[in-house]
Amino acid sequence: MSEARAIPVVIRSHNDLSYLKDTLAMVFAQSLAASVHVFDNDSSDGTLDYLASQNVTVHRVPEGTYIPGDVLNRAMQTVDPSQPFVAFLNSDCTPLDEHWLEYLLASFSEGVAAVFGRQVPRPDCKPLFAKDTEDTFGDGERQKTWKHCFSMASSAIRRSVWESMPFRTDITYSEDIDWTWRARQEGWKISYAKDSQVYHSHNYTPSQFYKRHQGEGRAEAHIFTWKAWERSFLRYSLLPFLRQIKSDYIYAIQKGHPSLFVRSPILRLSQLRGRRKGFLQGLKEIIHEQ
Repeated sequence: MSEARAIPVVIRSHNDLSYLKDTLAMVFAQSLAASVHVFDNDSSDGTLDYLASQNVTVHRVPEGTYIPGDVLNRAMQTVDPSQPFVAFLNSDCTPLDEHWLEYLLASFSEGVAAVFGRQVPRPDCKPLFAKDTEDTFGDGERQKTWKHCFSMASSAIRRSVWESMPFRTDITYSEDIDWTWRARQEGWKISYAKDSQVYHSHNYTPSQFYKRHQGEGRAEAHIFTWKAWERSFLRYSLLPFLRQIKSDYIYAIQKGHPSLFVRSPILRLSQLRGRRKGFLQGLKEIIHEQ
């Protein structure tokens, strides 16, 4: 496949050199040719020196200026405009095989605005986070019962949809959830490509887990419409917390991870507190805007 016909693959990076090397190697090994654009947020770990030796186009995102939606819009404006689909991959998302991109694009059919792939826990992923990753992705069956699910970390979007509806630049978390949710409200479909797989997982500390869920809770308040019951402490926070603890304990027994009986309540409480705080903050912002 000629360079002119190569599929644009946008990679966002920041001090992920150890992962980025493997990720790029697998992108270049894909069954479909890729034109790689790396948007680097002023990495200081040798990433830029490494990228200088690779067949990629590097775009600098200055320190302190990283806004997810802004970078995604900039990427869409930069890559080959003749390509109907653009793939996105985080620097720490390493394709499992040479068909990651092929399977991702094969999931586009008429009426599909975006496709996201399966994320598989890395071998060093701690049990609770491995469980969360499998619960979120896996074979996709659990997603069908949820209000909405998407991840930009390993995905592709239809250019024509983005042209009429760019990413929001006024939120700093869940910009991908917001964009795909808005696409669904316009009648578009979102597809899950379970065979398009990457290694991707995180081992968060309780404080890191708190911060992530605070950001996601705040974004959720802005993205979705909430009835009084849905935003109550019982429905939004306590019941999910109790369900997760129960699920974690069942998992601990089935997989033989007794440490989760102690670790689960600690992390889930951080999750509850962070998400609740962010959610209430977001609701207050909405009231203020009105």
